[in-house]
Amino acid sequence: MASFLPFLCIAIGFSWADCASVFTVNPETSRARLALMTASTSIFLCAIGLSFANHSLAAGSALVACGLAIALALGRNLSSPVALLISTVGFAVYLHGVID
Repeated sequence: MASFLPFLCIAIGFSWADCASVFTVNPETSRARLALMTASTSIFLCAIGLSFANHSLAAGSALVACGLAIALALGRNLSSPVALLISTVGFAVYLHGVID
């Protein structure tokens, strides 16, 4: 299970930018962009919850900090669909590794 924790950090890091943009959305935002932000927010919140689910507070905090470090390193260099795809794959790999 510990070998899949980096994928949880990837899911947090790559979904952060669109999740944070929910709070700064303007009225001219397209429906497609809103759908991307909603999906990213769902992945981000689920990944944060799973970070603390079976781990101690310190380990969960370290996972979230690692994910946010990935987000800071990326900035907004990736387009939203690519970042969403990477975060979805990371989240799916983590879930598949934990469930098996």
